[in-house]
Amino acid sequence: MLGRLDPRSWPITAKVPLAVAGLMVLVGLILSERVLARLADTQERHLRDLAQSYLDGLSSAVAPSMLRDDTWEVFDAIERARDLHRSLRPLETVVSHADGRVIAASDPRRYPVGSLNEERQRVQVAGADSFSFEAGADTATAVRKLSYPGQTVGFIEAVFDTRHLAAERRSVMFALVATNGLLTLVLATAGWFLMARMMRPVTILTNHLGLARSVSAVPIAEDVVMRQRGEFGRLFRAYNALAASMDERETLVKKLAEEERLGSLGRLASALAHEINNPLGGLFNALATLRTHGHLAHVRANAIGLLDRGLLGIRDVVRTTLAAYREEKRARDLAASDLADLQLLIAPEARRKAVGVLLDNGLDGTVPLPSTPVRQAILNLLLNAVAASPEGASVVLSAEVSGHLFVASVRDRGPGLPEAAAQVLTGPAAATPLRDGGLGLGLWTTRRLVSELGGRIEVDRPGEGGTVLRLIIPLRSGEELSDVA
Repeated sequence: MLGRLDPRSWPITAKVPLAVAGLMVLVGLILSERVLARLADTQERHLRDLAQSYLDGLSSAVAPSMLRDDTWEVFDAIERARDLHRSLRPLETVVSHADGRVIAASDPRRYPVGSLNEERQRVQVAGADSFSFEAGADTATAVRKLSYPGQTVGFIEAVFDTRHLAAERRSVMFALVATNGLLTLVLATAGWFLMARMMRPVTILTNHLGLARSVSAVPIAEDVVMRQRGEFGRLFRAYNALAASMDERETLVKKLAEEERLGSLGRLASALAHEINNPLGGLFNALATLRTHGHLAHVRANAIGLLDRGLLGIRDVVRTTLAAYREEKRARDLAASDLADLQLLIAPEARRKAVGVLLDNGLDGTVPLPSTPVRQAILNLLLNAVAASPEGASVVLSAEVSGHLFVASVRDRGPGLPEAAAQVLTGPAAATPLRDGGLGLGLWTTRRLVSELGGRIEVDRPGEGGTVLRLIIPLRSGEELSDVA
């Protein structure tokens, strides 16, 4: 409701007519005030001239009688003057001596002969030869001083009826108000129709732009475009060209999305093969150990345990891949033995590179994190660290629980992780892996796994050389994986 009262929310088809109406009202008020002021000046000037004519004639008639103090002659002159100037509508006329005593008046009962009116005397003396008229008032007053050479012998005061002038003023004012109101209404209505017609193309364009926000851009019908001329015609054609380009862009985006989906499937297949291939090397190594030293009970137990955990890891990878299609259940929590398995899994590759692998295992019991993605992430970092380390160097894997965080770090003595590879680890989870013969796929997979667990990866370059990659993952409970068994 408040929004409707806010003029800023009104349509332009309403704002412009209202602005026109407001300007018309303002102009009408100014013009009406000027017309009424001019009318008042005209009425005053006309009434003043008539009053002066009335007083001139009366002065000539009563002057000799005043010198003789002939009351009846003065009264007769007043009556004759009233008859001659009926159009002036004199209401009362009083002729008095200089001392204020009344000689004769048009209403003898109100102004008896010889009576003294101190207030009238003060007005007569102070306003000699004056004329008082107020626009819209019912009466006007004129005073004439009667002089004999060298002295004032009396005053004539006349009051005139001006109600007809006030009525004329009111009729003019009503006519002005009615005319201005009618013109304002007509112009506001015409302005509304004109603005509605002028804004019709803008309304069409606005509606199409509104549709474009919810659905794809809808072009304006060609017959509507053909009816428009000038700027709006060019604007409609430009909009249709924009809509066509937006449709082409949307089609291209869909095509790119499809290609990206296919690419993601390819990366997923490569990552899946990569993550399954890594534990397979350890499994084959365990099988070789069984064939060679299977008669030893402790060797056989360690190898069978490694085979069991490796197969469970491969099973968890498959479960994770098919998570969207199968019923979910809780995954196995990360244990300290998982890190020992990683040390065994990386051992053949480390021996081939003549690199040592040291384990600083600070875990005690299990950690409420899914074991498979954490093992995969750490294994990828170990493989890259072994590949980057020079012969005779050592790779150190350490892990601990700090507060509500699981922290695992892999340190190597290599030349340092390239900046592009570091961006794959620390950049957005959807970052594209490096495409140099497959290099960087393990890093990209590690970044994706850690991101899905809500963690992050930090890259440090110590002063003594090498690189430290640190996985920081918040502990969670209730992690669930798909059960495909």
